[in-house]
Parts: sequence; C-alpha cells; structure tokens
Amino acid sequence: MPAKDIYHDTVKRALIKDGWTIMALVLMLFVGLLSFACQNQTISNSTNQTNSTNSNASTQPTSQITAPQTVKFTSAEKVEIVGTFYESPKANSPAVLLLHQWGSDRHSYEMLAKRLQAKGFGVLAIDGRGFGDSNKATDGKTVAPARTDEAVKAMKADVDNAFQFLAKQKNVDANRVGIVGASYGSSLAIIYSAENPKVKAVALLSPGLNYFGNMPTESAVKNYSDRPLLLVAAEDDKESAETVKKLKEVDAKSETQIYEKGGHGTGLFAAKVGLEDLLEQFLMKSL
Repeated sequence: MPAKDIYHDTVKRALIKDGWTIMALVLMLFVGLLSFACQNQTISNSTNQTNSTNSNASTQPTSQITAPQTVKFTSAEKVEIVGTFYESPKANSPAVLLLHQWGSDRHSYEMLAKRLQAKGFGVLAIDGRGFGDSNKATDGKTVAPARTDEAVKAMKADVDNAFQFLAKQKNVDANRVGIVGASYGSSLAIIYSAENPKVKAVALLSPGLNYFGNMPTESAVKNYSDRPLLLVAAEDDKESAETVKKLKEVDAKSETQIYEKGGHGTGLFAAKVGLEDLLEQFLMKSL
C-alpha cells in the first residue's frame, strides 16, 4: 500500500477510535447529570416533607401550663377558705390537696405544687382557717386559729369542702385525688381520709399521734385500710420520727421515710433532703 494510503487509513482509524471515546465520555456525563438531578429532587422532596411536618406541628395545639389561680369557697360557720389552684394541662388528671402545718400557710407548698402541676397533676393548696388569707367570715368577722373540739370539727369540714372543690375542677379525675398534709395538717389529712373512701392516697409529713389532744391518728390509720400511705419525718424531730415508727406498726403496708435531719413538716423542703422527689414518685405511683 502506498505511504499516502497508509497515512489516510491510520488517520481514519484514529478518528473512529476518538469518536467512540468522545461518545463514551458524553454518555458518562449524561448519566452523571441524570443521577445528580434525581438526588437533588429527592433532597428537595425530603426537605419539603420536613418543612410540611414542622409547619403542621407548629400549628397543632399544645398543652399549656396555666398560671396559679386564687380560689375561694365558703365552709363551716361561713368562713371563707382561700387557696391556690394549679390546673393540670391534661384532661382526666390526678389531683392533690395540700394542707399546711400550724402557723404556716398555703405558700409553704408553692414549689411542690408547681412541680406536680408540671407533671400533670391538678393541685389545690389551701390556707387553714385562721391562717393566711382564710381569716374572715362572709359577714366580715375575723377568724382566729383555734384548737378546740369545735374548731377541729370545722377544720374537717374545710378539708371536705376543699376536697370536693378540687374533685370538680377542670381536667381533674375525681377518682384519683390524694392529700398531702404537714404536722396538724397531716392529722387532718388522715382523719378525714379514714372517713372518706374516695381519697385515693395520703402522705403525712411529721405526723403526731394526737396533736391538740383531740386529733388521734392511730385509729384513723387503721380505718384508712389498705390505700396507699406515706409516712415521713426526720430524726431531729424526735416526736414525729417516733410517730412514724408507731403508725408503721399499725399499717405494715405503709411506706416510710425517716431522714437523719430536716426539721418539722414543710421545713423538710428547705432541708433539701429529697422530699420533693419522694412525694412525686409516691403520688405518681399511687394516683
């Protein structure tokens, strides 16, 4: 073959080879672009779905913790009992009535009440008659604290009215209402609960065997039967610690906690012994 023909044949073969190479490169580029476009569309769809979900979530109604409300109701001898109600953010929730100790008021439970509300409880803390804002009758007469038999009877009526008031509140399950009481408030709590089977659970802080000489608790614990009961005291509050041990003998199924130190009643909260945790766990389990 002449040199000229050999040259032309070589060039032709090279062009054909290069042509196939270019076509292969173009095809690879096309596949790559197609893959990128598909990935981009998937990411876009995913982002749109996420944004749509977030948008829907933001428009869904959420449970809100409402501010505490001051409430009032008329009790025995037309005394106006004042309390603070912490509404549960959820329907059909358990609820707790809080009874303070002698010389104190409902605000001694403020931190516990807010904590329980945040956990889904409805909570009512009241001022006992003669204390805090529960110091007037509807006719304007001043009401002073008293420890007579008549006064104790009236206190029990106050607890009953408070319990009934709480059980009827929005979002409260009337079948899951408990009581926490401190010192003389604990005596009121167990004496009242022994007579009212609707009380689901009771916690007694620094209880006594017979405060005022007319508030016996041993018989009340016995009559309270097999419902959940928590007994709490501190060793540096010797009388209450001994009472917890004695009441444990009356009701072997009751739960007890005796701290080494902590003082009396709601003073245990200030001692930072973990009482809030204990009460929360007991109430969540019992109610």
